[in-house]
Amino acid sequence: MKVLHLVSTFPPLTHTFVLREISLLRKTGLEIAIGELRPLHRNRAAEGFEELNPFVIRASWFSLDMVRGLAFFILRSPSRVLKCLRVVLGAFSRLQYLTRVIYILLSSIRLAYRFRSAGIGLVQADFLHTEALAARFIKILLGLPYALTVYTVFAHYPQKVVDGLVQEALFLVADTMQVKKLLEAMGVPPQRIHLVRNGVNMDEFPQRRGHEISAPPIILGVGSLYAKKGFHVLLSACALLRQHGIEFRCVIIGDGYERKRLEGLIRELGLAGSVELLGYLSLSELREWYYRATVLAMPSVVSPEGETDGLPTVVIEALASGLPVVGTETAGIPEAIRDGLNGFLVPADAPEPLADRIQTLLERQDLRESFASQGRRLIEQGFNLERKVERLRDLIRAHTTQTHLSCLIGSGADSKPSRRTVLS
Repeated sequence: MKVLHLVSTFPPLTHTFVLREISLLRKTGLEIAIGELRPLHRNRAAEGFEELNPFVIRASWFSLDMVRGLAFFILRSPSRVLKCLRVVLGAFSRLQYLTRVIYILLSSIRLAYRFRSAGIGLVQADFLHTEALAARFIKILLGLPYALTVYTVFAHYPQKVVDGLVQEALFLVADTMQVKKLLEAMGVPPQRIHLVRNGVNMDEFPQRRGHEISAPPIILGVGSLYAKKGFHVLLSACALLRQHGIEFRCVIIGDGYERKRLEGLIRELGLAGSVELLGYLSLSELREWYYRATVLAMPSVVSPEGETDGLPTVVIEALASGLPVVGTETAGIPEAIRDGLNGFLVPADAPEPLADRIQTLLERQDLRESFASQGRRLIEQGFNLERKVERLRDLIRAHTTQTHLSCLIGSGADSKPSRRTVLS
């Protein structure tokens, strides 16, 4: 039995945790093909995943397979194509999104055509976004079941479309209780939702020992420069630390549409000599900063559009490496940070308490060491990538076996051979 794992691009620098998961799942014996939905284009590629290249079906902005696939499905099953088009009409909330959604459909048709007779038993997708919509299209075209792993409570599509995505999934994986409760509130039966925490490879993030604070100490921020990450709040906190006479260096790793706004705020607050925006870095480069920094700040907020974080992977990686974290009481962050035990939690959009807690950690080595020890223990117990992969493997095998048996029974397996549900 093969699994088709959909990714928006390959290899995505911002979603390396998904690539690590795929790599380990293949090592458990699952046969996984990777379907890329759009080219990486100008985005920086992640490093260290070259072993997955032979299993990737690459995307291009336009290909003959798109044309062949479209013609194939229009001729063989026009009703399925029309059903996909109805989903398209409901999936774009603004007119400018129409071309994007149509492209997702064409890319899905290309993959469905490519894998129509390849023995795929399950389509796997992450996030309630591009990948999930593509999985829905492939199910309509080929009748293949799909599973979704959901990491955040925010989706860009209208609620009706999101409801369809989760209701049609064979099973769903939620990485936080926040996401699990969201799915239950959407009417998904609890037995179809599995809480499987995101995780890190503990060997990749050894706990640091005897860390000496740098001079000046480093406040680290990591994440795409989007409004929901709250880096504008971190800059305001840095300005307060400066007013208190605290020496520090703030390094923010990531990029995004908020960059110009943050650069302007750095100048406005007089932080040009204290704050650096380094852009995206590779995983190996980022890992070095976990061991150089004194504290990680994760100032996540709810954006004006209602978008918020799930549980950022960088929080798990920092805790695993022994880096103390100050995070906000939003999204899934409180599910990893126990306030006063392995880190600090502060209200969102509140620079003063954020600055206060950062200052406390900069000044107290005993607290940093205690938080580092407790943080590492939490990750070992609840956020271990190998355990996550084992759980996912078992879920995939159990559900696909159950689905296969149901198909055999439904087709009268005792009296005649079962019929394939895919088009040939």
